[in-house]
Amino acid sequence: MTDIAAASPSTAANWSLPPLSGRLPTAYRIIWVLLAFGSAATLAWLAYSARMETTILILRLCKGVVLLAVATILFRRRQSDLVAGLLSSAFLLWIITSSFDVAGGSVPLAVGLADRLRFLLLVLALLLFPNGEMTPAWARWVAIAACGVFVLGLVETVGAAPVHLFLPLAILCVLSAVTLLVVRYRNSGSMAERQQLKWIALGLVSGISLILATRGGAALNAGAGRPVIEPLVLEGLFQAGIIAIAIGFLVSLLRYRLYDAETVISRSVAYAALTLSLVAVFAGTEAVIEMFGQQYLGMGLGNISATMAAAVAAVLLSPLHGRITGWAEKRFQRDLAELKEQLPEFLAELSGISSTARVGEMALQRIESALYAVRTALVLDSRVIATTGIDLRATEHWLQGWSIPDPHLFHVEPSSPFALRMPLRCPFGSLRGWLLLGPRPDGTPFGRDDLDALTAIAPSLKRALFSAREREVERDQEHAEQRRLRKAIESLGSRLAAVERASDRT
Repeated sequence: MTDIAAASPSTAANWSLPPLSGRLPTAYRIIWVLLAFGSAATLAWLAYSARMETTILILRLCKGVVLLAVATILFRRRQSDLVAGLLSSAFLLWIITSSFDVAGGSVPLAVGLADRLRFLLLVLALLLFPNGEMTPAWARWVAIAACGVFVLGLVETVGAAPVHLFLPLAILCVLSAVTLLVVRYRNSGSMAERQQLKWIALGLVSGISLILATRGGAALNAGAGRPVIEPLVLEGLFQAGIIAIAIGFLVSLLRYRLYDAETVISRSVAYAALTLSLVAVFAGTEAVIEMFGQQYLGMGLGNISATMAAAVAAVLLSPLHGRITGWAEKRFQRDLAELKEQLPEFLAELSGISSTARVGEMALQRIESALYAVRTALVLDSRVIATTGIDLRATEHWLQGWSIPDPHLFHVEPSSPFALRMPLRCPFGSLRGWLLLGPRPDGTPFGRDDLDALTAIAPSLKRALFSAREREVERDQEHAEQRRLRKAIESLGSRLAAVERASDRT
């Protein structure tokens, strides 16, 4: 896989860093190997020497293994990429620092310093993502501020100044860097870069939310003087947040399954909203039942209130799931939602006034835009009627040597120019055509949501195409009949003229 394009020269509004070259890759490899050994040693220490609850130990080890795997993949696949180098080093440092209670202060000095360095590397990676450019211009001020906060963190760690400003200022720098990613997403004209930023947004939003929830839960426990939230739950949320951030960066930088970002975001939001809704319904129902029991019966209902609340939540599960899933799809999978909702109506309007070629062209444009297919084609009655992303004659030439597969609902052949083929059948079952789709720009296959969208629009597409085709056949028959009648009239006129000439002679 090719590296992300090198950064452009510095301008008044742009500042960029070059890719790793010269002696820098060698220095980076040495540093990375040292950090990898340190991370592995930390994991080994956790496994054999750390005194902690077994479940917490397993969570920390799983997180460490995931981060080590992500850092190794980035190191192996993108050695000349500055952003990947910063992230890979930050993840290795994160293995070390997140294995200790850095916020508590009872850690070795080296671990505290590594935590501050990890913060700086992560913020710089966010500011330079994805191609080593800091845009817009005020990103440089965020970088300078991050360096200042890093120095402040070092001062706090060594105890040279009795201040505790590093954590809030570090959070502010991270939020500023995330805001820059949002600005970069809105200004980007590259579809691939926008998809990369979506994966980063998914990882950062979910990861930072989990980490902040952990901090909030710890503060709640400290304020209450007792564990309101189980420490095991907080530990699981914290480690899951780190893993989510790492996975988001890995997928984005490797550009693998970039175009599944909307699907993953939609499902993640739907499951999170459904979980919160059910928890709220359960807690609210239990509280109401317990309150009425004490008010009217003079006693607590105990397990009965919990059972009744669980029953109410179970009854509401299906309608809540349908509504939340539908909302998430419309909000985060807008292209697919609009394709399923608007294309059938549009095709119904076109089918009565347009040719099959016109219907095919308009349908393919919307399908290509929603599914990110690099090329599409429509075949009807053994004739290519429309294409996008590929020449029509080239498609016809390919069609001549194509052995028609078994007409299942979908036929997948990754090595073909058209990796996905959907048969178009008439109402009586006979095969009349094919909808052909090439792969997505990253070469990955279409997801289940894409196939579901094609299945949803297939009836409307077939009706529009077949209706337009039948109308063309009828029109061709009418034209042929009109030509036959004209020829018959011309022949009759010639005969009448011949008869008149013969009568004139006599």
